[in-house]
Amino acid sequence: MVRSKRFVVAALLAAALSAPAAAASSAKAPSAISLAQVLDAPSLVSYSGVVESVRIGDRGAQATVYRVEHRAPDLTRRTYTAPSEYLGVWELVKGNVTYTVDPARRRIVETRNDATLRGRRALGDDAQLIAANYRASVAGFENFDGRPVVDVLLVNKHTGRGTMFVRIDRETKIVLDKQEFGPDGSLISEIRLERIAYKPVPAIDFTLPNDYAVVRAQVLRESSHDTARLVRDAGFGARRPQPLPEGFSSVDGNIVDLHGVRTVRFLYSDGIRTLSLFESATAVSPNLAPLHPQTLRIGNRDAQYAEEGDVALLSWNDGTLYYTLVGELGRADIQRLAAAINP
Repeated sequence: MVRSKRFVVAALLAAALSAPAAAASSAKAPSAISLAQVLDAPSLVSYSGVVESVRIGDRGAQATVYRVEHRAPDLTRRTYTAPSEYLGVWELVKGNVTYTVDPARRRIVETRNDATLRGRRALGDDAQLIAANYRASVAGFENFDGRPVVDVLLVNKHTGRGTMFVRIDRETKIVLDKQEFGPDGSLISEIRLERIAYKPVPAIDFTLPNDYAVVRAQVLRESSHDTARLVRDAGFGARRPQPLPEGFSSVDGNIVDLHGVRTVRFLYSDGIRTLSLFESATAVSPNLAPLHPQTLRIGNRDAQYAEEGDVALLSWNDGTLYYTLVGELGRADIQRLAAAINP
């Protein structure tokens, strides 16, 4: 499935424009932007535009381009034009269901995941994490792609480094640009929403082909906040890692069968960055060969690291359990977090 960041998530990441930060800049700000406004914007505002996403990794820059059509509150279509292997592929997201339409194979892959709605159900928790781990400062006011925006820099309180820079449409509160920085301050990713038009999107654009085969992907079980119960129910000696560094906290988890192997998935977040940890007692590591993986060291163990678009993957075993980390992080960050997980 095509991997891409959704702008509803981008809005959540921009939520660090807290009330104190907005108040401090009120002398310059044409109008204050509240946390609630930014979080609610995608559920209230319909729009279309072109998204350009670039991830800068060890093997160079990887770009994804797609046209986005969003109809509030929760209907989104993405039609891909780059990379070339995704040309013509499009996705339709309806609530917690994603339909990936592949014209070349004349099929639709349906993926249902109840956990995808968690961010909308527990915004209070996310806001608290952001406030605990980041401080925000208004960097200025400008025009971006013809729209007046407010610029916000988010600084990680644990590392003291700027983690993210966002441009928020001052009128609609939609995030139009998001830049993420690595541990050394270098740019590691950017997502730009350009040529945006705020107008109703025709309903026909969200109609699925009725003559394509439908393939239903695995359904993830309902997520749980009780990670101790997930460990007990795993059926093997799963580990519940201690709190991770840099403010990462356990959010929820699932038990899922991956290729017939019972696997526990933990989801961690620091309010901005998210990280999924998969554990199993049987080897079920992803096939990273097509991604030209690198060998890294986690403790005294070899690990395989690869990037797919804007997603980093790291897989290793400790002699008993098999681990895979998946997150929108750079290599240094994901390697450091893996070292904290490694027993």
